[in-house]
Amino acid sequence: MNFRPIFLLLPMALAAVLAAGCTRSGEPPSAPASSPRHVKVAPVVLSTELPPIQAPGILLRKSEPTLAFKIGGVVAAITVRAGESVQRGQVLARLNPAEIDAQVAQAVSAVDKARRDLARAERLQSERVATLEQVQNARTGLDVAEAQLRLAEFNRRFAVITAPADGRILRRQAEPDELVAAGQPILAFGADAGGWIFRAGVAECDVRRVAVADPATLIFRGSPEVRLEATVAQIAEAADPQTRTFELELSVAGDAGGLRSGAVGTLTLAKPAAVARPRVPLAALLEGQGSTAFLFTLEGDGRKVRRRPVEVATLLTEAALLATPLAPGTRIVVAGAEYLRDGEVVEVAP
Repeated sequence: MNFRPIFLLLPMALAAVLAAGCTRSGEPPSAPASSPRHVKVAPVVLSTELPPIQAPGILLRKSEPTLAFKIGGVVAAITVRAGESVQRGQVLARLNPAEIDAQVAQAVSAVDKARRDLARAERLQSERVATLEQVQNARTGLDVAEAQLRLAEFNRRFAVITAPADGRILRRQAEPDELVAAGQPILAFGADAGGWIFRAGVAECDVRRVAVADPATLIFRGSPEVRLEATVAQIAEAADPQTRTFELELSVAGDAGGLRSGAVGTLTLAKPAAVARPRVPLAALLEGQGSTAFLFTLEGDGRKVRRRPVEVATLLTEAALLATPLAPGTRIVVAGAEYLRDGEVVEVAP
């Protein structure tokens, strides 16, 4: 049998007796009080800062009419190509004139016949052979024939396309010997004198912040060295039925910096909020869900914290604007808040 030395057992027994005696004679010793948690705080400030409105768009000339023939026919010639500069009144395209010339000749002959008919009717009336009604009908026939002649001559003038102003051909949409309908686009034209515009669609939440004459900056990915200044000229009253965005038209100050019509860019419009809101660091917000979150504020003597629900209005890069009112200067916990409980005593770190 194996025995432990008695001098090893005695201290253990003595410790057990002392522990039992202490338990019976008094209350158990209390645990040492835990020290307050150290936190960092920052004051609430009011701010009108908002993230800038950004939207992609297209650079265009202010005046870009589509040129077409008023009547249909066979294209005889198109004298320009896309990208060419043209002068006001320059002939750009024309139809084969055979058909329209025949219509004009037919109208001229009809006018000549109507004049002869009217002269004959008036002579017969003077001889009391023709009635007044017959003379009136002959006069009406002449009026109709002359109107048909004016229409044919008008159509002949629009069988030729001329440049409406000094500018540039943007697109060529037909070729010679092609049969085209009346009003079919033949050339896209950009006038030099109208200046430049930028069109972009913005979301509903952003269009409410935009007003006519607001300044904006335009940058272009393909030409990062070009930076244009513009102002809002028009704001759409209704959303685009497909994109559900609202179109802005901006007037570009000066020229386009060497860019061409159709260049894709991005507008940046910095617009402050109309009402100042409490601004807090993002680190102060806890348990965010949707637009709601929580934060801790120092209350009373600045040693206890209070857990408060807040509603976030806008997120910035490193801060948030709150819809919940908070007095300026209110101290909020920005470090150490994740371990706190409502009403807990804290120690503010310097």
